[in-house]
Amino acid sequence: MANQSDTNNSSGGKPKSDTPQNKPEQPKDKSSSAPSNAPSSPATSTASTAVITPAAPKAESADHGTKKNPTAPLKSDNNVKKTTSASDSSGTPSATSPTKNQKNQKPAKTGVLWFVTIVNLLILLLIVAGAYWGWTQWEQQKQTQQSTQSEQQDILTRQAQQNLSITDEVKEQNSRLESQLRSVNKELQSALEEAEAANNQSQANKQMLSSIAGRRPADWLLAEADFLVRMAGRKLWLEHDLKTAIAMLQSADSRLQDLDDPSLLPVRERLANDIQTLAQVNPVSLSSIALQISALLSQVDQLPLNTFERPDIAPQGGEDVSDSVDDWKANLSRAWAAFTKDFFSYKKKEIEVQPYMSAQQQWLATEQLKLSLLQAQSAVLKESVELYQQSLQNAQRVLDESFAVDESAVVQFDQRIEELAETDIERVYPSQFNAAPALQDIIQQRIDNVFVNGASQP
Repeated sequence: MANQSDTNNSSGGKPKSDTPQNKPEQPKDKSSSAPSNAPSSPATSTASTAVITPAAPKAESADHGTKKNPTAPLKSDNNVKKTTSASDSSGTPSATSPTKNQKNQKPAKTGVLWFVTIVNLLILLLIVAGAYWGWTQWEQQKQTQQSTQSEQQDILTRQAQQNLSITDEVKEQNSRLESQLRSVNKELQSALEEAEAANNQSQANKQMLSSIAGRRPADWLLAEADFLVRMAGRKLWLEHDLKTAIAMLQSADSRLQDLDDPSLLPVRERLANDIQTLAQVNPVSLSSIALQISALLSQVDQLPLNTFERPDIAPQGGEDVSDSVDDWKANLSRAWAAFTKDFFSYKKKEIEVQPYMSAQQQWLATEQLKLSLLQAQSAVLKESVELYQQSLQNAQRVLDESFAVDESAVVQFDQRIEELAETDIERVYPSQFNAAPALQDIIQQRIDNVFVNGASQP
């Protein structure tokens, strides 16, 4: 290539000028550029072929270099520049036309390279964006899976805990039921044993009673006397019936007397002491006092109240008009007095005037008196001495304040309340009968002796 360029320079070529070959950018294909230069001279074509022919492989190598390395286009451009400088030094028009074509092809190749580079960058950006989007989607899916797995794990954990708690509760209930069942079985077993023992004892008692039946019939009088003593205690302490209690104790003593047994004399002595103790108790009849108070209650509504009554004014004498004409002055004064007496009148009264009681106050006074008497009646039946006295005092106070104490009915009513207040209703009962434990001891001894004798006999 250097020798050929020197030959062109020695031939004395013309300087550069505008030639018809300076056209717009030609296609990149080198085979298409050769026919376009066919009309030129043979020398020119020979020189151009000598110049272009070695350049084609370099362009191809440059293209391959651009594919392998981005810096390859720069080297090809330098080679082109060297070729164009050599052709310029030759001074022939045929040598300048390929160089201009290469200059025109440089921007096209650079644009293609930039376009390819931009496309590659866009593809790379799309790949990176797609990779990033895929990575974010994968991370979201991974987080979703992790959250789902954690929720499932929590649900499984809660279910396991619930199952464990239910299992523990079932175990506790089973243990409680088993313990209750064991306790019930024990109680049932003990109850069966007790029932069996009681049955055996009952059978033994029946046999013993059948063996001793009719041997000592007089001993049943002891049981009857014991029953009478028990009933006397109930009448005395529950019903406060003193007379009935004394009668029952006397009947029990008569049963013991019928036995004619000297060993029972201490028991009879205690019975006599109990009868004497009851005889010393206040013999007042509480029921009769309660009935007397009931009779007073029925008389309350008929008692006169202490109300205001208008006093009667006696007519003045000598007010008759005479028939004599001579007494005309006296007759006139009498007529005038009779005419004016209905207009106003006064009477001097020095005693204290009681205020007038309304119907409500009258009813209230009557009910207060009844209430006091009812409280006294209840206190009598309960043998409450303090309440009895207080209720009668309240009745007397209401009677003095609201009723006419000058009337005979009120006076008699007050006297009757005073008699009831002076009546002593207090009673002191013995805590128990002295004959009761002694009588029970004798009965138990008799029964034990009978059982022992019956068991000793074949």
